[in-house]
Amino acid sequence: MSREEKMQLSLTGENSHTVKIPPGQGSFSIGSIGMNAKKFDVLVEPDLPIHWDCFNSFFTGSGKTNEHLYPYGDWPRFFYYWGNDTNFIAWSQKRAIEDFTWSPNAPISADFTASNIGRLIINAEASKIVLKLGAHRFFCIAGNLEQVELIETGKIDTLSFVPTVKQKELTPYQLPVFEALSDIDSLDIKVDPVGQPFDCECLLQFKNLTSLSLSGNMTNLHCLTELQNLESLAIRYAPNLEALPTLQSWEKLTSFIGWNIEESKGKLLRNELKQLGKVRELAYSSVSQLRKPIWFTTEYGIPFDAWTGKNAKIAIRTYKATVKKLKKAKTTQEVKEILTEFVGVFNDLPQIETTEREDIGEAVDQLRRVPTIEIDAETASQWFDAVRDY
Repeated sequence: MSREEKMQLSLTGENSHTVKIPPGQGSFSIGSIGMNAKKFDVLVEPDLPIHWDCFNSFFTGSGKTNEHLYPYGDWPRFFYYWGNDTNFIAWSQKRAIEDFTWSPNAPISADFTASNIGRLIINAEASKIVLKLGAHRFFCIAGNLEQVELIETGKIDTLSFVPTVKQKELTPYQLPVFEALSDIDSLDIKVDPVGQPFDCECLLQFKNLTSLSLSGNMTNLHCLTELQNLESLAIRYAPNLEALPTLQSWEKLTSFIGWNIEESKGKLLRNELKQLGKVRELAYSSVSQLRKPIWFTTEYGIPFDAWTGKNAKIAIRTYKATVKKLKKAKTTQEVKEILTEFVGVFNDLPQIETTEREDIGEAVDQLRRVPTIEIDAETASQWFDAVRDY
């Protein structure tokens, strides 16, 4: 397939779509009508049937060289589909799909038991999704996990959950109970580093875990000691590991990775890992990129996420530039001047009202904790009030 010229695809009808795929692109994305066309290869009404066989004559470079091995083509390797057609499942039985991300937007039932899809990712939103799974190298549910019902499953090498959590919710998030997945042994969990914490107690439904990877804000880490089959544990982007048990708590543990984790516990874990290596043979293990608490806030908790348009761009850009300046500040006066400059930028922006003022105030409270010089909240608030005219 030449990537230098436009090609006709009979995706929903005879030559229904004209696309041009850049050289080297191994994926194909199908968005729903109304989405941003610049982010997808094509847009299709979500309830229209897709003629997946239209891809049967397309090949990657290596696939073209070995065309006899791929009677139904091998390009695209990865699909991203926002819609409700399920015929890709039957199509995969004759033409293996390496990676398929599916985002249905209506209540739907799908049977993957006979499918041939290596990596399957389901994005759940407001509609109920009922699934029967086959064998998959990797299976992930993202979004509103409560909308997904799993009736049965085949062998899944690695299971992943990426739940949508609330930015300012303090009540820990708990997974729904997935009885059909209770026997899995490899699990990845990913939530935001700043925001609603993930409750690790809900992981006890997976008693057979040998490999666990956690990323983001976690709570009730002490419960993990009940997972005594753990051989591999990885924790990334975690701002609070105070309750994490010692590594010696898991008798079978032979691999631990801590990356971009909070500094105080990270130093202890680094020493624990060193001691563990003296009494048992370890696979690849490391503790690196230790971070101070404020790092997680300034990287992932910038309080302008609800802002839009030009004001949002200016606010975020100014915030990030201010963080860099504050890291170099040597005196209280320097910190004051930098924060005063930050606050003053917003005097020139339109439509700064009560909500926006509170966001800027929160940003000032975050920024005062960036420099090595200690600035108390009251002092920073006084500087804020002295400069702002909003």
